[in-house]
Amino acid sequence: MKSFYYASLIAGLFATSTLHGQLVVDNTQTPTDLVQNILAGPGVQISNVTFNGSPGNLLNPQIGSFNGANSNVGLNSGLILCTGNIAVAVGPNNIDNATQGGGNMGASDPDLDILANNNTNDKAVLEFDFVPAGNTISFRYVFGSEEYNEFVCSGFNDVFGFFISGPGFNGPFQLQAVNIAIIPNTNTPVAINTINNGTPGTFGSAATCAAIDPNWTTYSSYYFDNAGGTSVQFDGFTIVLTATAQVQCNQTYHLKIAVADAGDTGFDSGVFLEAGSLISEELSIDAITSRGDSLMIEGCNTAFWIFTRPTAADTAFINIGIFGTATMGTDYSNIPTQIIMPPGVLSDTLSFTAFSDFVTEGTETITLAIYFSNSCSGDSATATLYLLDYDSLKVDLFQDTVICTASGETALLYPLMTGGAGPFSFVWAGLPDTTETVTVNPVSTTQYFVTVTDACGFSDISDTVTVTIQCPIIVPNVVSANNDGANDVFFITNIDQYPDNEVYIYNRWGWLVYSAKGYQNNWSPSNLVEGVYFYVVDNKVNEPVAGTLHVFK
Repeated sequence: MKSFYYASLIAGLFATSTLHGQLVVDNTQTPTDLVQNILAGPGVQISNVTFNGSPGNLLNPQIGSFNGANSNVGLNSGLILCTGNIAVAVGPNNIDNATQGGGNMGASDPDLDILANNNTNDKAVLEFDFVPAGNTISFRYVFGSEEYNEFVCSGFNDVFGFFISGPGFNGPFQLQAVNIAIIPNTNTPVAINTINNGTPGTFGSAATCAAIDPNWTTYSSYYFDNAGGTSVQFDGFTIVLTATAQVQCNQTYHLKIAVADAGDTGFDSGVFLEAGSLISEELSIDAITSRGDSLMIEGCNTAFWIFTRPTAADTAFINIGIFGTATMGTDYSNIPTQIIMPPGVLSDTLSFTAFSDFVTEGTETITLAIYFSNSCSGDSATATLYLLDYDSLKVDLFQDTVICTASGETALLYPLMTGGAGPFSFVWAGLPDTTETVTVNPVSTTQYFVTVTDACGFSDISDTVTVTIQCPIIVPNVVSANNDGANDVFFITNIDQYPDNEVYIYNRWGWLVYSAKGYQNNWSPSNLVEGVYFYVVDNKVNEPVAGTLHVFK
């Protein structure tokens, strides 16, 4: 069936080799460097690296590093193995049958033949020995292929496997290895015919997938359809999965990471392995409070100790040491000295609270040291919380303000807080706002106050501030009292906002010719002769203003 696609194979080769997507690959590092400097994380010692049976110090186009930070592959960086040249993985997804040689055409792998139930070709096999520091080994990966979606449930079941051998393993593969590239909570190997979109492809049959696992359609949640993707060429790939196994610490194990084409030598597939994810760590502890940080407040928030282990095959007896400057039972509630995590439980949580003792003690510490006794002579970790005194919340509001809304002015209101424990919430009287600062432009003089509540549930109400609406007065210097209906009146802009105002008009000899209290823009100097006069306007709020007034007729 694949012969239908080979007509475009050559064009696809040239197109793929010149495209540059957001996924970046590089094969200038040797397999040994890739494993020791990129893949390996804490707790593992690496040795005896080989690739396709050759020494690990030889470059090979089927293995290299990748940068996926700007791609949709789900991993930021790591190493990549492909059944062809690793450049085949670079997007965009514009070819249904991308294939780029591989330099290993026709080579098969007996372990992958068993997994695929077919002859395999173009193998890419990375092998090395490692010594774990803990009782587990794990790493994260993504499998992708050009076989999606046309050849789902067909005989072209491109396959890969992670084969681990050594003390405690007695599997059906070479060196009595066991495959740990399996679908979560199953023993089903990850492959095109097990993780896909849940539908047989054009050249596939549902019976083929069902023969591997009758529940194959339920695994589609582990699949990502990359049709039209801009950064990765593979037509589809898995979500990020984790391979894990129980091991014996300080013993030597062999890991074989392999991928191959099944049934033919085209339509490449590849495996992405996350940088630093090959680890052997037994136990960790995290400390966090209900605030989302490591700060506890007396009489306020709850704190949580979170214990996590990577695998849960056995019962874990975790001993707890309690240290720090704070005193258990006096400053905070009791914490047990041991927790037991039964098989199947990966994490456990202890919660406790701090007491209000109304004594100023400054910052105190609470440190938990955990110790897990095992054949590796133990695994330990520590975490620390900080206990703070609680100071009562006090809120003031800044500040009385005068604005002129007619000129587009607004007032900024914000509380000044002391004490309390953030984060804070805000309720403004008469306003819909719940932010810390608000901007107001009332139509008339208005009073405001705010209620602030802290993370401990304690509240305080601010004093009231007043936003007064007052625009500056604008006094004219010319009046033409000729009864033509224009500028006949001594009109003082905004004088109506100052009802207690006083207005005085004097002639050039200083004689008072007009005065008014509560002036309402209703005087015309029609009884005065033309000339220059003097005014004094006192709005009883600001300093009086004075100037000259020219009367024309």
